[in-house]
Amino acid sequence: MKAAVLYGYSQPFSIEDIPKPSPKGTEVLVRVAGSGICHSDLHLWRGELESVVPPTFPLVLGHEISGVIEEVGELVPPSIQPGMEVLVYWAYCEQEDKYALRGLYQLCSLRAGAGIAVYNGGFAEYVLVPHYRYLVPARGLEDLAAAAALSDAGATAMRAVRKIVGEVEEDEYVAVVGLGGVGIFGLQLARLLTGAKIIGVDVKSEKVERARKIVRLASGDTLIDASRTDVRRAIYEATGGSTIKAVLDFVGSERTISMYMDMLSPLGVYVIVGLGSEHATIPIRRMVTSEISIKTVLYSSYRELEALVDLARRGLINYRDLVERVRLEEINEAMERLARGEAMYRQVIVF
Repeated sequence: MKAAVLYGYSQPFSIEDIPKPSPKGTEVLVRVAGSGICHSDLHLWRGELESVVPPTFPLVLGHEISGVIEEVGELVPPSIQPGMEVLVYWAYCEQEDKYALRGLYQLCSLRAGAGIAVYNGGFAEYVLVPHYRYLVPARGLEDLAAAAALSDAGATAMRAVRKIVGEVEEDEYVAVVGLGGVGIFGLQLARLLTGAKIIGVDVKSEKVERARKIVRLASGDTLIDASRTDVRRAIYEATGGSTIKAVLDFVGSERTISMYMDMLSPLGVYVIVGLGSEHATIPIRRMVTSEISIKTVLYSSYRELEALVDLARRGLINYRDLVERVRLEEINEAMERLARGEAMYRQVIVF
């Protein structure tokens, strides 16, 4: 099978023919339809996550995967058959614990993932999934290749928004900071699941305009181009002088945390999703005196990805217009575009 192989940090990907795996036991071989290029792939490529997930080279990256079941191992139940369209839930538990039993595979004590550290991932024509339980049925989705973006970008945004459901009311405001590949899903899901008024912010005019075309905004929602206006003033004008009840920070830099934390109301919730900075200063005194809470997000639970797929199947989430399709042979150029901040859409390798 053809694959993009990485031999070391910051090295170009090598397009090669490598052995096509054969599934055994609980394993499932998936023919890849789409494989998204994520910011986590960029961090891994640069070596910025070595202390967290030290990789074994050579490695095939790619953890945002959709495809069709090609073969199954002998222990896979008859309900899972070749020809089924699926999304791959990428956080694999190598040891059962209380988190795995709750479907929180991304938090289990001993975990790995496709294209993250050990297992070869989706930047290849086929991917070997270690266990059939990590497959989410995708039947009914209109565009299987584009739906790859749901399996990580969409799923991560889903968990972020679920962190504030029940925390905000309809007359309150939620700020979505960063309208990139994950944030654009967050903008849609915040509107859909909270009923609150939504304020989307980005420093790139192109991303703001794209969000304006793609997302169905309601009365009271606002999009702010931070490159052309004073964000703090624009937010206060949008809210009529009110503070924000929740912030979904898909950037996660020291600058965004400092700015938007200061705009939260009492009992406000700050959700950090992005990994824009290693460290940030937290205003402890203000947090205590206003009972502000901080929550964080690592990917999603299996059930949250299932719920997201259902929303997409029902046409409530726009994922097709968020995707830019690239060929496997274009992966180095695509990664460079992402590194330079020039990728306006979620780049998905299609086969």
